[in-house]
Amino acid sequence: GQDLSLLFDEIQLEKLKSCLLNENLKIVNPIKLSVNKLGQSLDFDCILHRWAEVLIVELELATTTENLSVFSFYHSVRATVAKIQSAKNLNSLCQMTVEEVRKITGFDRVMIYKFDDEDNGAVVAEDKPESYSPFLGLNYPSSDIPKQARKLYLVNWLRLIPDINYQPVPLLPANNPVTNQPLDLSFSVLRSVSPIHIEYLQNMGVTASMSISLIKNQKLWGLIACHNYMPKYLNYEVRAACEFIGQVMSLELQSKEANEDYDYKLQLKSIQTKIFEDISTSDNLSELLVKCQQNLLDAVNAQGAVILFGEACYRVGETPQESGLKHLVEWVKNNLNKEMFFTDSLAKCYPEAEEFKDTASGCLAVEISPIQKIYVLWFRPEVIKTVNWAGNPNKIVEIDEYSSDRLSPRKSFYLWTENVK
Repeated sequence: GQDLSLLFDEIQLEKLKSCLLNENLKIVNPIKLSVNKLGQSLDFDCILHRWAEVLIVELELATTTENLSVFSFYHSVRATVAKIQSAKNLNSLCQMTVEEVRKITGFDRVMIYKFDDEDNGAVVAEDKPESYSPFLGLNYPSSDIPKQARKLYLVNWLRLIPDINYQPVPLLPANNPVTNQPLDLSFSVLRSVSPIHIEYLQNMGVTASMSISLIKNQKLWGLIACHNYMPKYLNYEVRAACEFIGQVMSLELQSKEANEDYDYKLQLKSIQTKIFEDISTSDNLSELLVKCQQNLLDAVNAQGAVILFGEACYRVGETPQESGLKHLVEWVKNNLNKEMFFTDSLAKCYPEAEEFKDTASGCLAVEISPIQKIYVLWFRPEVIKTVNWAGNPNKIVEIDEYSSDRLSPRKSFYLWTENVK
């Protein structure tokens, strides 16, 4: 309920007001201000942002009284950005980024955490002291990062928690007197942290953390996750440099993944050309199948294929036996969606496929002509892979023993190995 003049003299207030004339407040942050109280002078970084009609002013104790110029900022990140952009592929891009971020910030451990289609995360790059246990290759269940947190990562590029043992302080008043609504602190640097997330970090043994979002095509691709085992504060300038690195890497992700896709598309185009050549130079179907059977399989990286011409059935490579194949074909015809059907786990939707999972765990079917009853089916055998989880993914959320309506984060991060078929 107090005026800002309680903290700052007239000269500093005028400095603050002149900064507010800028449409984009990011270009003036941080503003160096000092408070003289009880004979003591304290220097602050003043960080401004607007949310709807509200201006939010946050004060962090300054680590330096000098304003970093645009040129200083440019020189501090230029070499890092050049190194990241020189990466040959996605793997080296990820590894270079974690090494550079750790060099700039001094965090104990820096990782890149990539999300899959089901929002589980995997550590795909890591930089740490040799004596630390590696997290590289570990998987974390989607429930570790709730949906509301993912939304915040999309709008807020960077989040720093300098010390999980901080004491939260309530806002006064709880509701904004102008709007009579709680203040939206989505973009606030000093916003408090969810108690469940604090507990999660405690269970991991982490005291300070920082996350930088990696965004591709307006979706959360992953995070640069930084951990420290002692409290760690980074000033605004260092955070701005890290946020910029996250944005540069997000752009590089698109080009690196597009390059990898492009190389694969070229390879497919070459195979398709060979198939068309075989078709144009063959006199009959039997000759065609002999000529192009390997290309037919390579086109979709399959081990087996079946071509159906009316009642005739031609098999290439490893396929289910004729008895099982006949029923499967009928089932597939009834389950085509827009002339196509595909699955990476056939037995889940067609239980009878359990009998021939060694040849047809994955299936792709295409309808060429429903009138002439021409279909092509490709098959892939079952793959059994080992997934290393940081803790049992089946025990992801627990109810607090002291309060039946409070969720508690999982406590175990011991290696838990799962065989996925």
